[in-house]
Amino acid sequence: MERVTRMTISKATLTCLLTLVLAAPVLCEEVVLIGSVHDVNTHRKIQGVNIFVKEMEIGTVSDFSGHYSLQLPEPSQDMIVVFQHIGYEVKEMPLEEVKSTARIFLQPRVIPLRALEVEAQGTRLGIEKDLPQRVAVFEAQEFEIRGYVDAADLLRSDHSIQVEEQLSGKKTVAIRGGNPDDVVVLYNGAKMNSTYNNIFDLSLINLEDVERIEIVKGSNTALYGSEAFSGIINIVPRIRQDYNVRFQQRFGTYDSGNWGLNLYQGYKGLNASYSFIEGASRRRFTDDAVLENKGTHHSANLFFDFSSRRSETAANRLSASFVRSIQEYSDYRDDETLANFNQIEMVRYSGNIGPLKQMNLSASHHSLDESQSLLSSFGAIDRLFQDRSIQYSVEKGLEREHVEAVIKYEVVAAQLDFTDERSLTSEQSLGLESATLSRRKVGFVSVIKFHNPTASGRIQTSDFDISFRRDIVIDKQEDVTLRSGTPDSLAGLFDNTAWSETTFKLSSHFSGGFGGFVFTSYMNYGTNVKFPTLFQQISSPESITSGVARPNLDPEKNTALELGVELTGNTPHLANIYGYQISASLFRNDFENKLRVFFPVGVPVAFYDNIVSAKLSGVENQWRLFLLRKKVTLEFGLSLYAISEKAAFPFKSDKKFTSTLVIDHAGYSMQLHWFKEGEQVGWIRQVSGEFSEAILPQYSNLDFHFSKTVSWKRMKFFVNASGRNLLNRDVVLQGLALRDRRFYLTVGAKL
Repeated sequence: MERVTRMTISKATLTCLLTLVLAAPVLCEEVVLIGSVHDVNTHRKIQGVNIFVKEMEIGTVSDFSGHYSLQLPEPSQDMIVVFQHIGYEVKEMPLEEVKSTARIFLQPRVIPLRALEVEAQGTRLGIEKDLPQRVAVFEAQEFEIRGYVDAADLLRSDHSIQVEEQLSGKKTVAIRGGNPDDVVVLYNGAKMNSTYNNIFDLSLINLEDVERIEIVKGSNTALYGSEAFSGIINIVPRIRQDYNVRFQQRFGTYDSGNWGLNLYQGYKGLNASYSFIEGASRRRFTDDAVLENKGTHHSANLFFDFSSRRSETAANRLSASFVRSIQEYSDYRDDETLANFNQIEMVRYSGNIGPLKQMNLSASHHSLDESQSLLSSFGAIDRLFQDRSIQYSVEKGLEREHVEAVIKYEVVAAQLDFTDERSLTSEQSLGLESATLSRRKVGFVSVIKFHNPTASGRIQTSDFDISFRRDIVIDKQEDVTLRSGTPDSLAGLFDNTAWSETTFKLSSHFSGGFGGFVFTSYMNYGTNVKFPTLFQQISSPESITSGVARPNLDPEKNTALELGVELTGNTPHLANIYGYQISASLFRNDFENKLRVFFPVGVPVAFYDNIVSAKLSGVENQWRLFLLRKKVTLEFGLSLYAISEKAAFPFKSDKKFTSTLVIDHAGYSMQLHWFKEGEQVGWIRQVSGEFSEAILPQYSNLDFHFSKTVSWKRMKFFVNASGRNLLNRDVVLQGLALRDRRFYLTVGAKL
């Protein structure tokens, strides 16, 4: 009996050992978790999500397309996988559930952080290097499939921005009641404004390859140029894409339509993208005449991140951008044609150069060719502008324990070849016919921020900032040709000019919070200067008649004061209200030597003179309410302005109200946008060719957007339907699309 028992135990032991040996590889086999992370409401993929095993040093991060891959060398059934992102609630899931789930959905939350936080990525905006001020950010997820025609069409939805449209389709924007030449437009930090009139046509910017648009409101910027009296618009291109090929087709009112193709390829630290879009529209102007627009747009971006080959903490990046737009316009009533060619090339490096830390180097070249031809019973006009500019900048950041500083040096060299041949029966043959104009501008900027130590009370941070800027501008006019009737006394109007100006700004900033909300507040005071453009200098009323006093073409100056506050909070004790954001700004601008535009009767060309002083003040408010776990967003905006000299700010409303409802659920998105703008006064050309005062009455209207994205295997399909100015039944301004009722349908796919 004893022998039998021993044999039985030995067999049992052997069987058990054999089972363990065979099962061991299964238990210890490495597991790789592969999937993607999405917003539960919009179903958009989320980049930058931290994915790790709880209480273990095993983790990864979702890439720019929301995908992740996590290796688990020794998996066990009791493991908990954590998904964490600054803009979303933390989600914990058992390992077995993650293995069986390809798509992870996260609940967005209201972030109680400072306003300059980019919510989707948890990164800081570059503009934060400047003084604190009101910043609005339109991210790609807010506009990429909502059918906006161009950048100006999108910016119109902001309560602080007014869009001005010409018959040619050119669109410029005004911020806080100012003029379009008071706004600096940047493309990834490179200035897009033309040298001759300091404006940029935002209809040239298509949104298919844009990551976000940053709007800085106010004149307290120092780093981005002295011409920003009203604000800055920075268009940030999207370099990393979640597709390789993307195609879209849009159909719309006015026989309008365009199609676009986007290509992208990434390899290690190198990312390359290219986009092309072509479109046209044809809208009726009168019973027997139409306006026709045609345009093409190219853009390309290269991006190389050295950190992918070194360490993740090294932010050494080299990027190159190329943008080209060609627009053609024909007015068959007035026999007017306009052709516009706009191109920019830019190279930028950000990072460390040997022992030099926090360096930013950039170089850009901007080309602008524009020709205009007009033939009517009052005569003919042929104008040609050829603008070339090169800009270099070197920027160095410095940080100490409680001090942060930025020093920047920039050089701009520009040349404008100008020809203006005209024979009008209502105009004397006076003024400038052609010239080669050049501008050299050198700027030095320093921004210093003093950060007080973090406190434990309700006011957690208090900063004091100061900025200094010095600009030297030299303008030369060569090969000047005056019209035959111009007297010698007017020749001095086109002499060379030189200016040097210094501006400074002060700012104090406080932030903190308690309970479920945080706040940030600031007070800014400073001066700014804007130099007369080359076009203003050659467009004096003295070139028409010697009886008009010569304007004072000295630099415009501005003294600005602004107070601002922003609140962000969560409301966990309320069932349906998920959180809120409130902002308010109070500002005042005092202008000296303000240049203003006017049009002599019978001459369809702008001229400039100046007024001694002008004042522009206002108050702006914005409220956001997040409902039903952020599936529903309500937004209200209010802007009220007091304009002392309306002739200096033509076609500017003194009030604007906006109300927006956004619903995102299970990949469906709907937006209703109601707005009301006050009365606008300006000048417009009549059929006879003359200009007269025009009053656009106050009006309100409603826009609608609906979109849906569907995934099938590797393909993703999207559709958008949008209607503009739905409350209109008739055309308000013949030929101008801005106030007309319009409908658009956009379909597309990406792989």
